[in-house]
Amino acid sequence: MLVKLSQRIYALTKGWLIPVVLVLLVGFIALTLPLLQAASGDVEGLDVRFYYPPEEAFAAVDAYTPAGRAALRTLYLTVDIGNPILYTALLVLLVSWLFQRAFEAHSIWRVLNVFPLGAALCDLLENLSIIAMLSAYPNQPRPAAWLATLGTMGKNIFLFGSLGLILIGLGKLVANKFVPGASYPAITDES
Repeated sequence: MLVKLSQRIYALTKGWLIPVVLVLLVGFIALTLPLLQAASGDVEGLDVRFYYPPEEAFAAVDAYTPAGRAALRTLYLTVDIGNPILYTALLVLLVSWLFQRAFEAHSIWRVLNVFPLGAALCDLLENLSIIAMLSAYPNQPRPAAWLATLGTMGKNIFLFGSLGLILIGLGKLVANKFVPGASYPAITDES
């Protein structure tokens, strides 16, 4: 299943898509970040931390104003879904584009272009869990708090891992002297 998904992504990967998605992501963040900051006030969002125990999560939810909790719930259900979609698309495209040029078609490394998808899944888990805590306030659902923490940690692990894959792809391209396939024999129809 992952191999087929990986191959489909490679088939869709076009170099010109990378700057297009980058511009969309930057524009999206520029539009939505002020909304999220205004809704949260001076309270540091849970989604920008690496780890937080339930007590910290509940303290953050408690620190929001009632209007802030309502606004954040709406934002996490709507516009904040676009953020993981866009940054994941950018990471998937970057890793795929680099790995197409850095590794031969049958290399095990090539299937790692699906790795950034984990960030999006964890980000959505994080958002849904934060929404559950915001909706349950003043109750404090510990399972939702732990799921939010796991989602945040997973998101960050997948994001940093994806950046590592980008560095590996760049390093392999440098080793290949920017010539695709320079370090391994060309694949022919006879092989």
